Amino acid sequence: MSVGPFPSIAHCARRVLADARSGLGGFGIAINAEKVVTCQSDRVLSGVIRNATLRYPDGAGVVVAMRLKGARSTRVAGADLWLEILRQSRGRPLPLALIGAAPEILERTRRRLSEEFPNVRVVLARDGYQGSRDTQALADALITAKPQLVFVALGSPRQELLIDSLRGVYPAAFYLGLGGSFDIYSGAKKRAPLWMQRSGLEWLYRFLKEPSRAHRETKRLRFLAMLLTGRL
Repeated sequence: MSVGPFPSIAHCARRVLADARSGLGGFGIAINAEKVVTCQSDRVLSGVIRNATLRYPDGAGVVVAMRLKGARSTRVAGADLWLEILRQSRGRPLPLALIGAAPEILERTRRRLSEEFPNVRVVLARDGYQGSRDTQALADALITAKPQLVFVALGSPRQELLIDSLRGVYPAAFYLGLGGSFDIYSGAKKRAPLWMQRSGLEWLYRFLKEPSRAHRETKRLRFLAMLLTGRL
């Protein structure tokens, strides 16, 4: 899969915002070691990723792999990207849809966004439980609300599969999967210290906080093996 190189998060945010404002829409996917390995055996997810209009490196391993192939890029963390997009949108109205997280987390996220970004108008908010189960009802709501940006925080691959379905009905918006970003933004969870983020160890912090992620981290080792043996 091809992954776009970006000299900074700001450059990637500018691309997303331009596509969202254009009315042509799009679909941005964060590419990390786990997704690369999963795609080796998951044809459905692999197809969804190929359908994306933007693939950006959200993992230190992917950045290293790109550099080995001659493409230099910064790491574009999804938890930073969506907020940079909103910062760059200041000064112009931006209709936005939020999908995902627990109801109370979603509400806290919506309230904080309205305080920090007065130009942002949340035209649709659906939680990651009852609110996002009926795909057709959700698609109908998007058609009515007409957001330019749709942030989906359901975790992978659920968010990517939902986005792929929604785009078939409402393609005018730009969709971005955000994983657990609403939890972090609302204060429900803490992100790794800045030094771990900058040194590519954010995955280790998440693993230490949530040991149940162990089965996911084995994919990181498989990615490393693929990288060392030239299978990427």
